[in-house]
Amino acid sequence: MFRWVPYPFLRFTPFLMLGIGLATYVNSTAVVTALAVVFFGYASFVFLISKSTFSHYHPWVAGVASVAIVLLGVLRTQQHDSSRDANHLINHTDSADYYIAQVVSQPEPKKNSFRVLLEVEQVVASDAQTFIRSGQVIAYQPKSDSCKLLQFGDEILVKGLPDEIEAPKNPAEFDYRQFMSYQGIYHQQYLPADRWTIVQAGVIPAWRGWAGEWRSRCREILLRYVQDKRAQGITLAITLGLKSYLEKEVQTAYAAAGAMHVLAVSGLHVGIIYLIVNFLFRPLLYLPKGGVLLHTVICLQTLWIYAALTGFSPSVQRAAVMFSFVIAGSALKRQSSIYNTLACSAFALLWLNPYLMYSVGFQLSYLAVFGIVYLQPRISAWWEPSNKLLAWAWQLTAVSIAAQIATFPLSLYYFHQFPVYFWISNIVVIPGALVMLPLGLATLLAGLSVPALAGWLGLVLEKFILSINFLVSLVQKLPGSTVENIFISASQTWLLYFAIVALFALFYYRTLRYLSLAVASLFLIATVQIARYYQQSKERSLTVYQVKNETHLDFTEGFSNIHWGELSTNSDYHIRPNHIQKGIRSQFMTDSLGNDNIAYSSTDGITLFQYREKTIALIEQKLSKTPKQTIPVNYVIVAKNAVRDLNQLNQCFNYEQLIIDGSNSYYTTQKLTKQAEEKHINYHAVSLQGALTINL
Repeated sequence: MFRWVPYPFLRFTPFLMLGIGLATYVNSTAVVTALAVVFFGYASFVFLISKSTFSHYHPWVAGVASVAIVLLGVLRTQQHDSSRDANHLINHTDSADYYIAQVVSQPEPKKNSFRVLLEVEQVVASDAQTFIRSGQVIAYQPKSDSCKLLQFGDEILVKGLPDEIEAPKNPAEFDYRQFMSYQGIYHQQYLPADRWTIVQAGVIPAWRGWAGEWRSRCREILLRYVQDKRAQGITLAITLGLKSYLEKEVQTAYAAAGAMHVLAVSGLHVGIIYLIVNFLFRPLLYLPKGGVLLHTVICLQTLWIYAALTGFSPSVQRAAVMFSFVIAGSALKRQSSIYNTLACSAFALLWLNPYLMYSVGFQLSYLAVFGIVYLQPRISAWWEPSNKLLAWAWQLTAVSIAAQIATFPLSLYYFHQFPVYFWISNIVVIPGALVMLPLGLATLLAGLSVPALAGWLGLVLEKFILSINFLVSLVQKLPGSTVENIFISASQTWLLYFAIVALFALFYYRTLRYLSLAVASLFLIATVQIARYYQQSKERSLTVYQVKNETHLDFTEGFSNIHWGELSTNSDYHIRPNHIQKGIRSQFMTDSLGNDNIAYSSTDGITLFQYREKTIALIEQKLSKTPKQTIPVNYVIVAKNAVRDLNQLNQCFNYEQLIIDGSNSYYTTQKLTKQAEEKHINYHAVSLQGALTINL
């Protein structure tokens, strides 16, 4: 029988997570507080007066305690939710012309801008009346303003209020608004130099910004001594956790090879730091007095300084907390189960920030470590090669397989692909990380003190990274290296994990009933997939996507799809998720494309589509001629500000519905929607209402 006593946090943490998940659906904080006090008081009372000891199992006491932890999870989540504050900017309905905020991050370079985080203090109305408000705003400064960038600690006056982050406007699109809300951020604003002015510089104490300042300084040092662009991206990602410098080609290669985890600072990197520090300062343990304490303090300080420099990502926090428990336990000469240590670190992190539970990095990180701890010894026992090199390679392969088994359902759910040769690439990249990270740190230290040595170390690091990149690209180019465009729903993900657990229970208990559970789960997954495929095979539709400044149409016939528009990195982000979810194969519409289901012709910026007995007119240029009689069509799509007055459009076309796509300016969209409402015309503005799908 499994003994729960050595694993208390394996019991506590799941109930805390359940409370975090339920917090969204519970509104009355007072009721929850009262219930939590009652349950906790009752459990404490029973514990104090009970004559029986807790060596025996008391299901009623355990039930009360579990409910109490769930309620505490609800309370902590609601307490952490800044939007519940009446003074939060999201609850501000009064009109205002300005707001005052503090800059609480260093400028972070993006592709076309610099990003900073603002902490709102007050909003200022037109009559100079001020309102105390709170909240955080993501501000983007154009790169043309690089000579005048906001700096950490500045207090600024900003013209205009920030915009709320919009919900996704295309089917299956990534919900960026929800993603940012889990970080307590609900607003964003484009902030050129003429829209803000400094009220006071250095308002926030300098010590609060040391991590960001040092991170920026370290970034500049590494960029100076590592010259190659591809090597720069890898160096900054693996050393400081900065992924904005990674080139798309490099990211694609590592993702396809199943090695992307090396580029995200995680437990592997924190473990390397711990091994280095533990090795360098191990002689302190042999000092007669205070050696153990000094060794412990140095190890803990180093881990958390590194965590601060890498931006406190969830995976780094998890690793730093876990290693902190291990270091403290070792100093106190206490040994604990690694499972309990992991669960304890998760409990601590979730208590500090409940919304970490929704972080992809947090989820994958813990699943990977749990998988490695539990599965790796069992997998490595399958084969015991006598050759040391083979044994070393097999151990790495076992680690990779264990982590992949634990994370692949969630990876399929989030990333829709599976790297087939992950076990090969990890034999290369994991030892590579053991070299790249120390070399990167050595280059940093040398850059601060011995520039000549830093130049030599940077060159060695650059050449080493390029060689690793070359090997990773070889793995990527292997036939069938990546299975792509996989879609599974959240329910299928849970069922897949249930099947995995049942299969391992089968091997552990050797009871066939667990096989029946696994088979039943897989059968349900297949049933859901077949039902979705059947539904998709019946679809006949036109979809008009919302992509700013671009026109994109889908003509879908079952699993075949004809796409109108030029896909770019930006449009692919908005459109591809829907294609993956539907499992459709897309072709681009060209003059040479032959298709029995759709025909089109273009004249003077007007394209007429004939699809499933419906006629669609796409207008991309100004109407220059007025026909003698109106052209009957079913749908008119106005694009690229081609129409400014519906009177002219109505003289040319007789239509059932007007569609205003995302390539039109805000001014044009507002003008056309107002005219359509006045004329009682059926319309849909995708930039305001989201993408439109018409079943034909």
